[in-house]
Amino acid sequence: MIQDNFAGLNVVVTGGAGGLGQAIVSAFAARGATVISADLAASGDISADGKIIERTLDVTSEDSWIALMDYIDRELGGIDVLVNNAGIYRPNIPFEDMPLEMWQKHFAINSDGVFLGCKHAIRRMKAKGNGGAIVNMGSGMSITANPTGAAYCGSKAAVLMTTRTAARAAGRYGVRVNAVLPGAVPTEMLMGNKLDGESDGDFLAKMETYSPLGRLATPEDIANSVLFLADPANKAVSGVFIPVDGGNIPGA
Repeated sequence: MIQDNFAGLNVVVTGGAGGLGQAIVSAFAARGATVISADLAASGDISADGKIIERTLDVTSEDSWIALMDYIDRELGGIDVLVNNAGIYRPNIPFEDMPLEMWQKHFAINSDGVFLGCKHAIRRMKAKGNGGAIVNMGSGMSITANPTGAAYCGSKAAVLMTTRTAARAAGRYGVRVNAVLPGAVPTEMLMGNKLDGESDGDFLAKMETYSPLGRLATPEDIANSVLFLADPANKAVSGVFIPVDGGNIPGA
């Protein structure tokens, strides 16, 4: 039986229209939360039960963040949980051939977007006075180097230090900040790593060989880890990251 341990809480999931985002949105809604699925591609729809609300958000725009937080304060009573999930990855670019514009785009979405989300969520949670939780989406490449994915590695490494500094800053307000580090997950973003001529099956089989468990994480695996870190029951957990990758980088 699924517990309603997020009943009465307002949860924002950025990148809610993507592969991981959809799984995270569904997981929170199934556990009683009102979920704001925030995405550039959001339609503005509200689910029949009112539990999922789509809102447009450009994570790189401070004005867009402020408008979203104002909406939540006005219509729902304020934010309780933020999941900074929106991200970008353009793979297979040798380090020395990385265009500056592409490097900057990765940092704008993956790093600046997380900073802005943390900043404005902490401000609103502080004012609300009920604590709260923020879960940032890092990556296995936050702590391992891929020379053909340098912009992603660098921007996701920044997510980890943003998580730690935000946790130190927000703890006095009862706000917890943690991160999940997904490994390979079969989503559209992962499939963009295929080499020319490589089939989907061959690529996924190759990725599975990197996991001691011999399997890839699923979007639902990632969502479950996000739920754990956001759960009010885990009120002593802050400033940490959890790799979810089948044991590929335990303890790294």
